[in-house]
Amino acid sequence: MIQFDASYSAEDDKIRIRATERLDAETYARVKAAGFGWAPKQEVFYAIWSPGREDLAIELSGGELEDEETTLAERAEARAERFAGYKENRTRDAESAQRAVHAIADNIPLGQPILVGHHSERHARRDAEKIENGMRRTCKLWETAAYWQGRAASAIANAQYKEIPAVRARRIKKLEAERRSIQRDTEKSQAALDMWAQDPITLERAKLICNHNHYSACFKLAEYPRQPPASQYEGQQSFWSALEDGTITAEQAKALAVDASTRAIAHRARWLSHLGNRIAYERAMLGESGGLKADKFQIEVGGQVQRRGDWRIVTKVNRTDGAIRSVTVLGHFARTIAIEDVADYRAPAEGVVEKVKAATKLPPMCNYPGEGFRNLTTAEWDQHKRITDVRHSVVHKATENHGAHRTRATHGPNWSTVSVYVTDAKRVDPPAPTAATPAPQIEVLPPVPTVRREPKAPDPIQENLKAARAAAKAGVQVVSAPQLFPTPPALAARMVELAGIEAGDRVLEPSAGTGNILKAIAEAEEMWRAFNADVEVTAIEIDYRLAEAIPAHLADEVITGDFLLLGPSSRAQFERVVMNPPFSKGTDCAHVKHALEFLKPGGRLVAICANGPRQQAELKPLATTWEELPEGTFADQHTNVRTVMLTIQR
Repeated sequence: MIQFDASYSAEDDKIRIRATERLDAETYARVKAAGFGWAPKQEVFYAIWSPGREDLAIELSGGELEDEETTLAERAEARAERFAGYKENRTRDAESAQRAVHAIADNIPLGQPILVGHHSERHARRDAEKIENGMRRTCKLWETAAYWQGRAASAIANAQYKEIPAVRARRIKKLEAERRSIQRDTEKSQAALDMWAQDPITLERAKLICNHNHYSACFKLAEYPRQPPASQYEGQQSFWSALEDGTITAEQAKALAVDASTRAIAHRARWLSHLGNRIAYERAMLGESGGLKADKFQIEVGGQVQRRGDWRIVTKVNRTDGAIRSVTVLGHFARTIAIEDVADYRAPAEGVVEKVKAATKLPPMCNYPGEGFRNLTTAEWDQHKRITDVRHSVVHKATENHGAHRTRATHGPNWSTVSVYVTDAKRVDPPAPTAATPAPQIEVLPPVPTVRREPKAPDPIQENLKAARAAAKAGVQVVSAPQLFPTPPALAARMVELAGIEAGDRVLEPSAGTGNILKAIAEAEEMWRAFNADVEVTAIEIDYRLAEAIPAHLADEVITGDFLLLGPSSRAQFERVVMNPPFSKGTDCAHVKHALEFLKPGGRLVAICANGPRQQAELKPLATTWEELPEGTFADQHTNVRTVMLTIQR
């Protein structure tokens, strides 16, 4: 048998229902129809309090609502912990996807080209598609991780925000306004009951009461039969219309209205009781937190209040039920400042109260015929005030003909504001012009200096997301580059090690390609200090698109052109040359010999070349070392050409 447990939390005004088993269809339909939602992680039905929902929760649990065991802060922490777990999972997934992408991208770095015409083009295109799909997935995972990170922070921040005294004070104001509204409706329903209680209830009196209270219902023919030509309408209809059409009698209207008003009063009584309890709870919590800052001040006219760092002069203290709700101030765009927004207060200095009263004193009200004025009688003016939404008076500034004064006002042509002359009221002419008196000067405290917040530390997730988006945007370019064999990263690192680059050296890479050798130079651990100091790297690449794709930090200078057509100059002398030239038709021999012309005496050249008869005849005699590389060294480039790594010390 299903057992239910129902609780209520005054912190968020929610009812929670827990069940030991899955609900049957009928009970589930009742719970959903009552407005309850389902929280799967907490395994609880929840809804904002209402009399009907409270009745259902009590019926299911078989007793009164219990107090919720967990606090708002505890629930927020649980949510934050759950969201943090989601974030960690997505972060691991994103890092894993990123590693998978970089594992493929070692041969086609992000932003680097597909080598069209190269024997590995087909394989490269497949890898490029995997890279782009992987980067899209990585971006999505980083975005999801950032989303859950934000949700976790928001869960805690929202709970903390609700406990801020100013926020709690605004919540109390809202609850009090809601209670006053329900009280007015209750008084209106009670007044209607009093009217129905008066005898006799004639048709005209019943229509008068219904016109004032706006009852309505559906009058079915089965319950309220009537014969044509009487209306056969069975939809929603006001009591007044039903009385007018003869659908119901005055006695029937009274019975229905009294029942409706009685039920409405009972329903609102429960709301009033609930709101009273909530207000008492919020006030108690506000008191426990120390109350509002303004509670310790005795605010008076002429004093100064601080709001968001600015000081304003108080011209009026607004109270409700004896408590200060807001203050009217000078120089503020809204003219009033809520009491919960007051951060500090300064009592009025000597003579300031008189200056404030003088500055806020209204000029006298006058009543006279003037140009463009609208003439109305007293009765017309009283009627006009009830239906117009424009202000009821305007101020006329002092001129050489009259002093400052006010007149009644209403709307004119095109809803402009015009002055009113009440023809049957006493005429009051404007005051005589007087010498202009300067407005009283009141010293206002200077604004509080703004405290600059320390910049936040970079968020690793956001940084990773930014990098992933940039890499995905760069994508993989398409470049025609036949006979290009990018140097495997491990082999490039060995070449750099053999070169023995030292601080102060100038290094040449005459066939830069996709930059693998340049990257090995930059990444060599023993090179970091020297590279950051004064090692100068020059790269030469025949294809301008490959040259443009070389990152700026890998080379101090990138030259676009055919290396064999470039002649050495006095400036272009290098201590080290590291190269992997093209092999086709013995071109590697020409490249290596031409590179020797760029090498300083005592310099060292490290190169990869084919291990064929021509290379052995032309290059091996020049080599200081000649190391045959294992078969399959360039297998990732889909070639099994036999290769050798040689060094030449000039």
